[in-house]
Amino acid sequence: LDHVGTCCPSSLHVLCLGSMASQTWLECLSETCQVEPHQRTNCGHPGITAKECKDKGCCFDSTVRGVPWCFQTAPVEEECEF
Repeated sequence: LDHVGTCCPSSLHVLCLGSMASQTWLECLSETCQVEPHQRTNCGHPGITAKECKDKGCCFDSTVRGVPWCFQTAPVEEECEF
C-alpha cells in the first residue's frame, strides 16, 4: 500500500487503496450505515447503547422497531480522487 486515506462523509467509512504516483482515481472499499432495516445484520446485544455500538465499529439506528438497532455496515464500492 502506498496510500491510505479517508475521502467520504461521516456516514461512510472509507479505506482508499492505490498508488498516488500511478493513479489519479483510486478504487475505494467503503462501508455505509444506510442499510435497509430488514437487511441489517445484528452487531450487538439487547439493550446496547448507541455509544457501545459505535465503539464496536457498528452502526446504530433505533428508529425502526423489530429490527436490530446495532448492526454491521454494508459494503459500497466507489472511486475517490486525490
